[in-house]
Amino acid sequence: MRIEEHCGCDADHEKAKPIMSEYIATTRALHLWFHGAHNVTRGVGFAGDHVHIYGEIYTNIQDDIDGLIEKAVGLFNDEMLACPTAITARAAEVLKEYPSPSSLSALAIAASGKSLLKAYLSFLQHTYDELKEHGVVTLGLEDFISSAANKYEGYVYLLQQREKSELQN
Repeated sequence: MRIEEHCGCDADHEKAKPIMSEYIATTRALHLWFHGAHNVTRGVGFAGDHVHIYGEIYTNIQDDIDGLIEKAVGLFNDEMLACPTAITARAAEVLKEYPSPSSLSALAIAASGKSLLKAYLSFLQHTYDELKEHGVVTLGLEDFISSAANKYEGYVYLLQQREKSELQN
């Protein structure tokens, strides 16, 4: 295979850029929601939830968003994908689709977080499929998305178990 055939020269970057932008903003929304859950968790399981569930989730998503933005800027050679104003504005729109953790019980925070993560996993699959269709998925981007999905499936399990423990109390 010649290098030119592998470089993605026939990729449709202009059509893929809004998809990548949505990926970034939705991931930021996920980060903000779980950071909020970390700050307002309550109840008997407060210490464990605060540090070991929501604290772990939001800090890992924070690392993911940083890597995602750097990857997007590198792949698309467009610093506007890192625009905090655009990212935050769209993330706020996404957040409006979910209840704020600040007004929820411990059980509802776990249930809402699990629901949010399941929706995000579906979003990741759809995003991957669209980016692949436009020919912009590199081996590194595929690994990044797959690794994120693997990690977030583990978080669904943690929240599912947390939800069960709350129901048993």
